[in-house]
Amino acid sequence: MNDDIERAEILNQVAKRLGVSFTNFMLLDRALTHASMACEQDGPVSDYESLEFLGDAALSLAVAHTLFERAPGRTPGEYSRMRASVVSSRGLERVARRLALADAIRLGKGEEQAGGRNRSGLLEDCLEAVIGAVYLDQGWDAAQAFVQRVFEPELEDAIDSAGSWDYKSRLQHHCQALRIELPEFVLIRSEGPDHCKEFEVEVLLRGVPMGRGVGSSKKEAEQRAAREALQREQNCGETK
Repeated sequence: MNDDIERAEILNQVAKRLGVSFTNFMLLDRALTHASMACEQDGPVSDYESLEFLGDAALSLAVAHTLFERAPGRTPGEYSRMRASVVSSRGLERVARRLALADAIRLGKGEEQAGGRNRSGLLEDCLEAVIGAVYLDQGWDAAQAFVQRVFEPELEDAIDSAGSWDYKSRLQHHCQALRIELPEFVLIRSEGPDHCKEFEVEVLLRGVPMGRGVGSSKKEAEQRAAREALQREQNCGETK
């Protein structure tokens, strides 16, 4: 009985860290139970493996949806690279450690003695299982919101990384390669209150307007204008 009370308290603390009000705490318990516990108990033990499968799919969709909304207009390849950086093993481990999942995982004695609690792979699996548990208990909207919240630093890094986002630099390099004047970015308009401004920027190549972009910051608008200019330059090159 004491063990049950102690486990319930551990799960309550985990739920608070996750920011999720679970209806069925058995799902959370299952998400944090390793298969090695079968050696410790009589009868079948529900471990995280099936929930991990579900959580992996939910995570992938939630990240893809978020990137599609926050970084519109990217190519499928760019979206795939950004998503891969967010759901990488390193990213999953970072999030699992930030949420302090390790201490709440139930392990068999052998796995515990082998240092399983701190294995990166175990932490990644349990985090995906937790996402699966949130999805089953709270539904898709809550699961998506949970992923967006706990993966926020990884999502921001993916969107802001030079390799996936910096169209302005790419356009400048394009101009240098052609030995033409560098692009000129012109602010067309800036509207709205300080907390919700909208900027529109136009980019000129060889003195000719080649792209426009709108964004919640001048930088974002410039990036979108540069992307449009690059696409037009590419199209012109293909038709020559």
